[in-house]
Amino acid sequence: MTVAALTVASVSGFPIPVSAKSMWIIVEVAFADGPSGWGEATLSGAEEAVLAEVGHANALLAGRAVAGPGEAVSVLRMAHASLARTTVMRAVEQAFLDALARRANVPLTTLLGGPERRTVPVYANINRGIVDRSPDGFAKRAQEVVTEDGYHAIKIAPFDGLNWSRTPEAKARLLLAQGITRIVAVRDAIGPDVDLLVDCHSRLSPVMARTVLREVERSGLFWLEEPLDEKTFDAETARSLRSFANDRGIRIAGGEQLSTLPEARDFLARGVCDAILPDLRWIGIRSGMAMLELADASGVGVSLHNPVGPVLDRISLQVAAALPAFLILERQVRESPLFDEVRGGPQHLDDGAIPIDGSPGFGAPPVRAVIERYTAHEISRQASLAGMPGAGRDA
Repeated sequence: MTVAALTVASVSGFPIPVSAKSMWIIVEVAFADGPSGWGEATLSGAEEAVLAEVGHANALLAGRAVAGPGEAVSVLRMAHASLARTTVMRAVEQAFLDALARRANVPLTTLLGGPERRTVPVYANINRGIVDRSPDGFAKRAQEVVTEDGYHAIKIAPFDGLNWSRTPEAKARLLLAQGITRIVAVRDAIGPDVDLLVDCHSRLSPVMARTVLREVERSGLFWLEEPLDEKTFDAETARSLRSFANDRGIRIAGGEQLSTLPEARDFLARGVCDAILPDLRWIGIRSGMAMLELADASGVGVSLHNPVGPVLDRISLQVAAALPAFLILERQVRESPLFDEVRGGPQHLDDGAIPIDGSPGFGAPPVRAVIERYTAHEISRQASLAGMPGAGRDA
């Protein structure tokens, strides 16, 4: 029996400026017959490279008949691919799977073997949307997201400007203390029943991380994410910190930069984390699901790194619903009203979770008129996000 092939008409990228910190890149794979599929290739600081790779993907795939996402990705794959190339490959895979699900008139999660659950618990990453970086500013935004948006879990990144290896000692102590004060202020604002997650963006030394864990023990963190640079400190140091955190009822989370199954295997063997949260932009959907099932079989909690735009947010939700085990999903919240405009409306929560509906693909496609209205024709952004409050890890 001959396998029906899909003929690609075009691969297009839509760069959408969101803030001084963020630019989403939404990818459309259009076909000669049937609906388009959508993916996301957001990569902060490398937008020009990503768009060049989108153009390269269009040159390689347009007019070509391919059997499915595996063949499409194999056309784009190359040894030692740049992160921009990898991100575009993963976005093309997302778009192919989305299109196949739309053609079959089933949700993407069904195509992936699910759903394993009807709702997916989520947490609000509010860090980039906090303009007032004072403890009161953090606390106010966290309280708003809980009371107005219905989230039962909040994540912040409170250690602005701190880098354990480069910040002078006196300033480092001050920045560490300020971060701890922000954590305590948020806990006081949201109360004891809302989960609080803290992302350190690898800014801490082992001594700093232990100080944080001691000082915020009463704040009852759900997890402390990437306290240490995973490529700098050895496994014994990281395992010791994990034990120190666990003794205080706190998980250590990490693994967001993993990109291959061998990397995941080695990472899990190190035994340094209680929860793993790789990113679909690096791991892809099919290999990523294998990676996350391996983590679950290794006794490690499963999550996804997802601080990006509305397309990958919906795709991540579908993947989370299809996995046999899943802990909680990250969502970027209140950075920009464009998030809801592109997706066609707000996402309502049910008891701190998002219900999985029966819409084809990952749900309603992005609103084309909104995408075209906000697409940037020239890339204009900060030369570096290093030191910018709320921008995540320093460059």
